Amino acid sequence: MKKMCDCIIPFYNEGKKPLYVAEMMSKVRNFSRIIAVDDGSTDTDTYDTLHKQFPQIHLVRLEKNTGKTNAVREGLTYVNAPFVFLADSDLSHINTKEFENAIECISSNQKIDMIILPLVDDLLHKDWFRWYTIFSGQRVLSTTDLRTICQQPISGFQLEAVINDYMIKSRKNSVWMRSLIKHQSKYDKWGNIGGIKKVLSLVGELRQCIGLYGIIKQTLFFCRTKAP
Repeated sequence: MKKMCDCIIPFYNEGKKPLYVAEMMSKVRNFSRIIAVDDGSTDTDTYDTLHKQFPQIHLVRLEKNTGKTNAVREGLTYVNAPFVFLADSDLSHINTKEFENAIECISSNQKIDMIILPLVDDLLHKDWFRWYTIFSGQRVLSTTDLRTICQQPISGFQLEAVINDYMIKSRKNSVWMRSLIKHQSKYDKWGNIGGIKKVLSLVGELRQCIGLYGIIKQTLFFCRTKAP
């Protein structure tokens, strides 16, 4: 299998969850390099364990927490492959074959510019309202496109929405591919009150970068075609 893709895994204070993600990503056959970026976690336990257990993974540790977008920017400086796979660090139920299929699909089909892999729970929601187009961190796209996108003045958790906005404005073809992946919800992480505050904060960030119309457009009309 030709290795056409590198993988970036940003993480911040996720405990042991990045270890599982790193283990599963190490089994994906068409990754030429995996880059894990510690975005200034308050302790070094996860970073140290990754270093010991996964010497094949390229590890980067930022001195302070600057947000997911900057962590991805840093990881991107180490990418050499024509495609890059972005993966969140708190995933569960990873099926490596699904990721391999996505990479093979985009690398063999010049008419596809990005593939988003929704969380399986997101696919159970009503088909007409698709939050996953904005909130799903699992996606594969060309390294050139991602570098262009990351030159924009974006920060925090705006990355996925700005990627989508770029794809729309550039008239590029984005499709989705079914997956079984799950992750811990914001409410499980921070409780009901904390989860609500986090969601509101994320929506506020999105309004700053793409506006309310952009949010509506992406959740209702963007990326509605399933990958072949």
